[in-house]
Amino acid sequence: MSLNENISHSPRFEPGDQIIIRNVFRGRVQTVMPSIVVTDTPELIVSWIPLNTSVMTGVSGSSTDTDGRDVHLIADLLVKQNWKMVRREWHTAGTLRLKTPNALWSLWLFWDSGMTNLRSWYINIDAPFRRTRFGFDTWDMFLDVVVAPDRKSWRYKDEDEFAEAIAAGIFTAREAAEVRATAQKALEIVKSNRPPFNTIWERWRPDVLWDVPGLPGDWEIV
Repeated sequence: MSLNENISHSPRFEPGDQIIIRNVFRGRVQTVMPSIVVTDTPELIVSWIPLNTSVMTGVSGSSTDTDGRDVHLIADLLVKQNWKMVRREWHTAGTLRLKTPNALWSLWLFWDSGMTNLRSWYINIDAPFRRTRFGFDTWDMFLDVVVAPDRKSWRYKDEDEFAEAIAAGIFTAREAAEVRATAQKALEIVKSNRPPFNTIWERWRPDVLWDVPGLPGDWEIV
């Protein structure tokens, strides 16, 4: 696995374009998130997932937790390469995703149901974007950081899944160290309110004319 895979040089998307952002693991689609382009530049890609967007998520045949998340997906994904894709509704009020294309992380903004207050900042450790005809492909690297709205407190998330991935050999020791270092570096950027990941995005709101994005019929083709 290469953690640093440069984005391809394809035509850029325009604000308002509907795209999909997929997590792809070893040639198989793991998640599909229909999104709307806010901006697409060499420095920053910003996309929006509205409430009630239909997304596709990989699950195994095992039991799920109360949020519908497959509690055994990691073992199946890493060892058996065995999961099926199911359709679900995006359950937050809407999510803004900020990504420097070649970085190993993205910053997500979660609001409350009325978008009156920011619920949290969310640092997602993910592979550099690869541009596709659909939108972008990446790969979620399990480790995340949840940051309070005022950026004064935070907690790591999914450390157990990250440890399981390491134990299964999905990461080398060097790659695991790079993921941890990336999380720490991203946290310092967010804590310091450094552009373009600063609090100006709290005031952003979607265009009222935007429709909920849909899934293309051939979303599974890699």
